[in-house]
Amino acid sequence: MSAVESDAVSGALKSAILKAAARMLEPVVRLTLEGGVGLAEFNQVVRQAYVRAAAQPSPEGKPNYSRISMLTGVSRATAAAILASAEDPPPERGVQRAERVLRGWWEDPQFCDQDGNPAVIPLRGRRSFVALVNRYSGDPRVATLLKELLRVKAVRRLPGKRLEVLSRTVATARWDSEGVAMMGERVRDLLDTLMHNLKNASHPRYARFVLSNDIDPRYVPMLVRDMSEQTQALADSFEDALSNPDARVRPRSSPGATRLGMAFYLIEEPARPDPDPSPPAKSLQRRRSPG
Repeated sequence: MSAVESDAVSGALKSAILKAAARMLEPVVRLTLEGGVGLAEFNQVVRQAYVRAAAQPSPEGKPNYSRISMLTGVSRATAAAILASAEDPPPERGVQRAERVLRGWWEDPQFCDQDGNPAVIPLRGRRSFVALVNRYSGDPRVATLLKELLRVKAVRRLPGKRLEVLSRTVATARWDSEGVAMMGERVRDLLDTLMHNLKNASHPRYARFVLSNDIDPRYVPMLVRDMSEQTQALADSFEDALSNPDARVRPRSSPGATRLGMAFYLIEEPARPDPDPSPPAKSLQRRRSPG
């Protein structure tokens, strides 16, 4: 390939990246506008992200500020200041512990009443919230877990130090600081997987998108219900496998541990016209030579 052809490919790839970034930014910008974030503030966040991305990984083990400045256009002094500032820690990724506790409360006969519904249980005792957490979480921080369940309104307090469960799941989609932070973490996970697959076609991570652009609105509720129920069962089975003590590293903070999971989400919006419709089938047919 000639230098000119190489430059053309590079330019085409850069154009494609910019178009993809613009598409990805559409919901992000809607989020920032609803949150009252101006362009100047957003630019600061982008600047910080550029510097931190350019600094990782560093073969020398420490930031090469000349290289970071060359890649990002940010001055060496600004890059040094950004890297010296503390990066916000990711939100708690152990939501699955709370999910396991809630599932046990709804499904374990020991914590259900005679009708099979979740029982109202005391904080402590033989059939209590502490016993439930010990069985399904194993996390000694019972008070911390209870505080989170109360905060997201999955559980409520009753007189006499009793607790009632209200939800089967921890609500992570909330319009507050914690919910927005968790959304950012989930989007990061998705984009990281798709980026990995673009750069590692020979050993991609599993990713599949099933989509139809012409569903009759009358069938949408039924399809949403069926897909949600089937996915919930699949997610529960994966959670059981990931929670298997034999498959986990102790302690969890061990440098040899791997973060592993699967993500599921539903797409539902008005159908958009195809910007680049496929040519008619007849135009793809090979012409026969006369004779």
